[in-house]
Amino acid sequence: MPQKFFWSFGGNSSAGVGINAGGELDVDAITTAEVQLVKGMTADRELALQIDDVDQLAFFVLTSSLIDGSVEVKTDTATRTRLTGPIILFGAAIKLFAGSLETITLKNLSTTTPADIRILVGSKLG
Repeated sequence: MPQKFFWSFGGNSSAGVGINAGGELDVDAITTAEVQLVKGMTADRELALQIDDVDQLAFFVLTSSLIDGSVEVKTDTATRTRLTGPIILFGAAIKLFAGSLETITLKNLSTTTPADIRILVGSKLG
């Protein structure tokens, strides 16, 4: 059943420069995934999202409780990237990150802190 997804984003600097944006999207389905990555991982962890057609995605958001660069993420076509903030993508920009989201490869390099990963994906089925 179609539903509305409301989003907002804001950020400000101490000098007063900032950005605020928001909107809404019509989506047919919203999918979530959560995983905790243990501290000091020596091997990658693959998270199966089973999304092979990114053209049907309206948005993709990935957040990590650790944003100090110790969490790495990789998709089929992306360079392995260390997270220093969330990944927030809409529409065609998702293809810049992944040609397929069948699986996402994750790794926590922190030797002291586990990382909580959350993923939210909105799809259009038509």
